[in-house]
Amino acid sequence: MANKALTTAQKSELTSPTDSGFEEYAGAGLEQVTADDLLVPRLGILQSLSPQLKKSKSEYIEGAEEGQIADLGTGEIFPDGIWFLPVYYRKEYLEWAPRDTGKGLVNIHADPAILDQTTRDDKNRPIMPNGNLISETAQFFGLNLSAGRRMCFLPMTSTQLKKARRWNTLAMGEKLKRGDGSEFTAPLFYRTYNLTTAEESNAQGEWAGWKVDRGLALPEITMEDHAMDWKQIKAEALEFLASLIKGEARADVNSMADEDSATEKAM
Repeated sequence: MANKALTTAQKSELTSPTDSGFEEYAGAGLEQVTADDLLVPRLGILQSLSPQLKKSKSEYIEGAEEGQIADLGTGEIFPDGIWFLPVYYRKEYLEWAPRDTGKGLVNIHADPAILDQTTRDDKNRPIMPNGNLISETAQFFGLNLSAGRRMCFLPMTSTQLKKARRWNTLAMGEKLKRGDGSEFTAPLFYRTYNLTTAEESNAQGEWAGWKVDRGLALPEITMEDHAMDWKQIKAEALEFLASLIKGEARADVNSMADEDSATEKAM
């Protein structure tokens, strides 16, 4: 399981001593960092035409294979999947210029009404009157527990949107009890999930898609088994959530163009 796939180096990082002499310098040198200086790296699935698999490309990751999950910001691959704690969910409608223009991402829309301005092309994609493509994108922000609680985000588009709906259904169905016995919906960061990939196909082709399975609830995480303190994870999740709500951290959505192209060509 991904939640047990912690390397020795990762465990060492998670259990590093607190008396290192740096506590009094917390945050030093980062005083001028603003929201414009922060990008949350993206988790993605490597497809057969992904640039990370091409030695001639600058994005090439040595040893990477088709169907693996990769942190596309750090270039790290996770052959056995990822143990992930979702923190925040957001849906956006990304407007992409035609690929041959080289303009890439031109706008981000929060209102689904933008789809009312589109018509469907021969691939059933929503196209604006100016020729731009609107990509409905479900985004899960969270902590990669397989990589030292690294902040990241996972976008789902096209055929993967149904996975996002299932994931949200699982999260909304997570109920906890108050002291008086009444129930409430648990926060998104109450439960971890194991992320792996699986082959998918339709009449147009084959590709690798997301597989999302329920993992441990935060209070079930023990230092003995996982070298992690669940209360510390909770604190970091809350801090990340606050930064996202305030707009102090932004997703690296610009890098999605190459992955969408690779998936589309694989289908």
